[in-house]
Amino acid sequence: MVLSGETIKKLVHEGKIKIDPFNPTAIGAVSVDLRLGNQALDPDKGKQINLQDYHFSLDEFLLVNTIEKITLPENLMARLIPRSSLARLGVLVTFDADLLPPNYSGKPILTMKNLSKKPVLLGVGLAVCQILFQKVDKPVKGYRSRYTHTKPEPSKLKDEQK
Repeated sequence: MVLSGETIKKLVHEGKIKIDPFNPTAIGAVSVDLRLGNQALDPDKGKQINLQDYHFSLDEFLLVNTIEKITLPENLMARLIPRSSLARLGVLVTFDADLLPPNYSGKPILTMKNLSKKPVLLGVGLAVCQILFQKVDKPVKGYRSRYTHTKPEPSKLKDEQK
């Protein structure tokens, strides 16, 4: 079951969902807007990028963080949904790892790809995606990740093959 904006607001105020910083005006009918943070990683070049007034070039691929840190309880999961305004400019957001499991805590890392024929201006604070919350039928214990969920990091897939 997808949570309504009213239920999300209630759970945030009760401390069951943590969104830091929290802006009540970012709540929609069934989601909350998340904003682009200042850190990005170009995994092809291994280069860290500051996103303040950044011109996102044609065919460029980035891993970016959100400003907001999300903490979920054991009975909720979340999905990250791209904003259609960016898609209409040719920018794909969260086209892969869009699931946040129960007990997740961190700044969601988003994948971004510019498919447009022209650069798109990105800036810190841009509403880049929405987070949608869903109930899980049974509480889930523990969540482990190889990533810190504090900043964009390169893939650790090669570590799985050992």
